[in-house]
Amino acid sequence: MKKNNMIKSTKKKELKMKKIDTTINFGGFYESIHHGNIESIIESYYEDGNYPEYNYDNIDYKKTELSYIQDYCYKFTDYISNEYKFNIKFENLKLWSPSEYNFNTDKIDCQVNKSQSNKLINHFKKDDDFLEHLRDRTQSYDGYQSFYTFDDALNNKNNILIMYLLEYLSNEFNEKQVIYGEIEFEIHLLKEKKVA
Repeated sequence: MKKNNMIKSTKKKELKMKKIDTTINFGGFYESIHHGNIESIIESYYEDGNYPEYNYDNIDYKKTELSYIQDYCYKFTDYISNEYKFNIKFENLKLWSPSEYNFNTDKIDCQVNKSQSNKLINHFKKDDDFLEHLRDRTQSYDGYQSFYTFDDALNNKNNILIMYLLEYLSNEFNEKQVIYGEIEFEIHLLKEKKVA
């Protein structure tokens, strides 16, 4: 019996090792297109007159944003597959939000399959537009010190290159699809309407 448990434990560790933690810098919710998409739906429900409970003071924004990022990642996966013919799956999604928005914005923390990540990275290491994005994002300037150099990132120090790549692809996705309200999500309320 102990041997079977050890085998199961080893297999779980092997599966976990095949995944890496990363972040999708998708633009966040603060004064962004994503916030605008949520506000637009809330407004349409409220102004309809049939849904007075959908007023701004009764919205559970945390749950609504979680619903939003789930469909965002689902459609982002489709976008990468359709545009570039690579499969990548985002798992264990969590929304990270800063305590103040003056230097940072919301990000999606997740896990990706290391093999899928490496295939995507190897393709984009030859893409001039991505390399320019990477140079810009790793450039230090007055008031900002980049944690990674261009070479560190390009050599995938600490598995960081996938984060820069997902940011680059997310920017494309936002411009090509999200701007048109393609994300489907549920508006969660703090208090549900009482049924008479």
